Formats: sequence, C-alpha cells, structure tokens
Amino acid sequence: MEKIKNVLFVCTGNTCRSPMAQAVFQRTAEENNLDCTSESAGVAVGAEGRPATAEAVNALKKLGIDISGHRSRSVRSLDMSRVDLFAAMTMDHAEMLMNLGVPKNKIYVMDILDPYGGNQETYDKCCKAIKLSTEHLAEFIKENNER
Repeated sequence: MEKIKNVLFVCTGNTCRSPMAQAVFQRTAEENNLDCTSESAGVAVGAEGRPATAEAVNALKKLGIDISGHRSRSVRSLDMSRVDLFAAMTMDHAEMLMNLGVPKNKIYVMDILDPYGGNQETYDKCCKAIKLSTEHLAEFIKENNER
C-alpha cells in the first residue's frame, strides 16, 4: 500500500459516527505528528448539509473537540480518487464502498455501532469506542507510512 495521506471516515448519514471519528482521528494524528488529513462522508445521506446530532456534539465536547460546524455530505459528492484510505464504521459500509468501486485494500473497518437515536450515554460509549479505534488506525497508518 502506498503512503496514506488522506483518510475518509464513512458511515451512513454523516451526522454521528464519521464526523466524530474524523475529529477524534485528526486530533490523534496531530498529537502523534502523523502527516495525514481526514474528512467524513456518508453512504446514505438523505439531504446534504445536516449538522451533527446534538449528542455527537456533546460527546466530543467532553474531549474538548468542537464539531458544531459539521455539515453532512454524501460520499458520492467527493472525488474518491484522492482518498488513500476509507475508514468504514461497519462491514456494511465497507461493502457499499466496494460496490462504488473502492478496492478492498483501501478500506479499514472500524466496527463502530450506530448510536443514532440513542441517549447521551449511548453516544458517550460510541465516542470511547471511536477514540480507541482511531488510535489503532493512527498506529496502522504510521506503520504503513514507515515501510
């Protein structure tokens, strides 16, 4: 695999998991001097431009991260050729990406359950899972880029 410079975090509606993961990852990348940028998008975005859920905003606020300015967008509206690694929240998202022509070797599955519709505690647990998974992802990228 070539050096990973641009990561796209992908979930369903791009209002919970992927914006949370993108923001947490970006902080992790900066803290670890990882030369990598990140974005987020959804595979089934009803209408683009929706904000992150209040629970997602609150969960990240506890980490000192502000995603209140986030607006949803569809993966189909992006130039996917410039993405080096697609970080899919679930295997279902990975399969949808492969159906859009993304090679399997460019997909990293994070295995993060959907908190949408849940209470704040559900989002806080999701945020913890995302934090752990993004730390693993940062390590994966670091190892890959040092090869």
